Amino acid sequence: MNPDVIADLERGTGPDDDGWGWLYRSFETLAPVGTLRRNLTCAYFSPSPVETARDGLLYRTLGVPRFGRIIPTGGVSIRRATGARMAPYTLSGTSRRAARSFYYRACVFEALHLPFFLALLGLSIQRALIGRLDYAIQEALLNLVVNLYPMLHHRNTRRRIAALLSRRPLPHQIAQNAPNGDRLLP
Repeated sequence: MNPDVIADLERGTGPDDDGWGWLYRSFETLAPVGTLRRNLTCAYFSPSPVETARDGLLYRTLGVPRFGRIIPTGGVSIRRATGARMAPYTLSGTSRRAARSFYYRACVFEALHLPFFLALLGLSIQRALIGRLDYAIQEALLNLVVNLYPMLHHRNTRRRIAALLSRRPLPHQIAQNAPNGDRLLP
């Protein structure tokens, strides 16, 4: 994992021009820079060795990239069929700054799914405990599609972006600079 990505999250340098600023400010309020809560949050979102092993074998085995193609809010197949750009769910440029912003957005979008995932999980367990296995299975399947797989998709996206940010630029790329002075990604 590239330490710059974690440092950016810890410093709170989220994207500010994509329309989701209110959400990033909420994160800043809940986990202020320099606090233990912020450090734990960053550790949670950082790709683990299990996630990065063998170039994301875990995610490929679970079918996450295939699911990612059909996610209504940003899947490639959906975007092609509808012609929608869906900018918040897309890497917006070739600079390192754009990649870091996309990484940050993937963290925030996963965090949006987490409370709903936990609530539906609790409800499903409660239904199973009172003997309503039919409802428990329904809610577990709904949770799988609506929350768990999108969360796994965001985690896989972060794994890919972190790997991209960890690469060293080639000599001809060092000479090129993006308009904002940020080096282009390899």
